[in-house]
Amino acid sequence: MTEIAKQNLIIGHTFVKQFLGKGDTSIASDVLDESVQVITGLKPTGPIDGLDEYKQIFSRFFDAFPPVSELVIEDSFAVDDRVVIRFRSVQNHAKDFFGVAATNRPITFIETHVMRLRDQKIVENIVSATNLEFEMLMAPVLAPLILKSEHQ
Repeated sequence: MTEIAKQNLIIGHTFVKQFLGKGDTSIASDVLDESVQVITGLKPTGPIDGLDEYKQIFSRFFDAFPPVSELVIEDSFAVDDRVVIRFRSVQNHAKDFFGVAATNRPITFIETHVMRLRDQKIVENIVSATNLEFEMLMAPVLAPLILKSEHQ
């Protein structure tokens, strides 16, 4: 593994463990580029554009779904400017989210984040998830946003 790939992997781990796992948005400017673009179900209408929007959207999610236990990284690797991290977390649906009332039940999240870095900052993060519990919980609200007709 090259030195750059090693550094990028450390940045990816910090992002996942601190930002995603602990909701620590204070580290965002250390690991995320100002113009980061994120493709995630947390914004079903299109990519998250920029650091400020990412922090706002993620903070709302983390507030509604605080962790039940520590996030566990199950796999990770880096090649050149790419970092891939797969993790599992269990979070409690403690507050309303997207208009769905809190259920106070634990929800398991299994996600793979494919990140592209430039100058030791994440400039792109594409999230692929097997979050069936979350998807079914949010389906009544999110399905119309995602499955909208092209003629609307």
